[in-house]
Amino acid sequence: MLKFKKFFSCLLCAMMVFGLSKVPTFALEGTATGTQKAYIVGDDWGPAVTKTVINLNKTIASESVTKDKFIVSEEKNTTVNWGTGEIGIVTNPRTVTAAYTSDANGNKTTSASNYVTVEMYVSPSEGSPFIYSLLTGFNSWCNPYKLHVSLASGETLVAGSETIATLDVTPEIDVAGDGKICPQGEVFTMKSYTAKDGTTYSYADYAPAKDDKKNALVIWLHGAGEGGSDPYIDILGNEVTSLVSKEFQSLFEGAYVITPQSPTMWMDDGTGNYQNGDKGSVYADSLFEMIDAYVKANDDIDPNRVIIGGCSNGGYMTMEMVLKHPTYFAAAFPICEAFQDQYITDDQINAIKDMPIWFTYAKNDGTVDPTLCVEPTVARLLAAGANNIHVSVFDDVHDTTGRFFNEDGTPYQYNGHWSWIYFDNNECYDENGVNAWQWLAKQIKTAAPVETPDQPTTPDQPANSVKTGDDVNFAGLGAIMMLTLAGIYVSRRKYN
Repeated sequence: MLKFKKFFSCLLCAMMVFGLSKVPTFALEGTATGTQKAYIVGDDWGPAVTKTVINLNKTIASESVTKDKFIVSEEKNTTVNWGTGEIGIVTNPRTVTAAYTSDANGNKTTSASNYVTVEMYVSPSEGSPFIYSLLTGFNSWCNPYKLHVSLASGETLVAGSETIATLDVTPEIDVAGDGKICPQGEVFTMKSYTAKDGTTYSYADYAPAKDDKKNALVIWLHGAGEGGSDPYIDILGNEVTSLVSKEFQSLFEGAYVITPQSPTMWMDDGTGNYQNGDKGSVYADSLFEMIDAYVKANDDIDPNRVIIGGCSNGGYMTMEMVLKHPTYFAAAFPICEAFQDQYITDDQINAIKDMPIWFTYAKNDGTVDPTLCVEPTVARLLAAGANNIHVSVFDDVHDTTGRFFNEDGTPYQYNGHWSWIYFDNNECYDENGVNAWQWLAKQIKTAAPVETPDQPTTPDQPANSVKTGDDVNFAGLGAIMMLTLAGIYVSRRKYN
């Protein structure tokens, strides 16, 4: 009996020791909590959340992080019915393409870190933090915007001696505020200017590195969907970030870039309604005041190299600016512009016939009719003797990166109105192979027109003649505009 008691006591002690030895293992199966920021880049169709940078309360071993361990879904408000403009909340899975430990800005590291970055696939129909409203006609940041991040079943991370089996990451991300990382936007300084008439323009301002010469100023005027008071909407909505790219800036040997943002739309007649050039923009005087004030306030800008351009509504405003100030600008580059030719007088044509202008549009632009805008204007300029007019005209607007395809295997086709994609990607050439970016960089107001770049390049898609596009068909502008915009944005850029 005594032996039995002794044996039982030993067995009990052994079980207790064995049990205690298991406690640490169980306790170390822990949870890592944290917050996240959306890493946003400008792409052909607009902004895309390509990564989430997660800040955890545990230091994660880099070798324990792989893409297969993470599951991400995106929840946001978006237009769910393009016929009615109804907005709802949708949740869709995101495809994880990479995962690694990183620094706070999402740059990969090979050491342990409190930051884990998860990269995700993006496309014209997935990953946008913008929502386009048919009611307002504007893009805005999605609110709410959430990324639900979790570990796949059975997957773990390692934090020191601890095994992390669960992630508790706050899904809400303030993409409109400090919840985003946007390196392309961070090279700009966000500013505002209030004109004498009280109009306030928000704008992004880029200044090149200081050198021993004066520099050109490039002015970008956005489309109708990018109006408002947040310059990030402007610079990401049409990939304006290309103007501060190394390629563009090297051609100009450094250029200032500003992106004035219309409080409504550039084609506003003063009542909140569209006009086509017959009444003129309510912003015409105040915008020019802002541009001229910016030039005069910066003695590093060459006043003979002030270049203006823009797309859609901004293409319209580009035309109004040069028509009203024909001797001020060195060159212009209207893209799918919407200034109807019937409202341009012969005197105005003669006044701008010697101005270097590069027009860009697609033949299948269904928003702005090129036969009412750019085509007759170009024809009249050439008939008046213009000798520095160039045109890039495309059959359609499609993906040229090789990333996206239609179901039949052909390149993904964007809405024909979005010909600014070609300009932003430096794919605009005229019929003689002259490149638009190279040509723009050489234009000087006081010098003779420059026709040919140093090394002309043959375009991948031949240029033919001329066409245009903006945001409006501009006839019966209420319901017609809404339906047109609905068609535009459901296919691509005015964001899902």
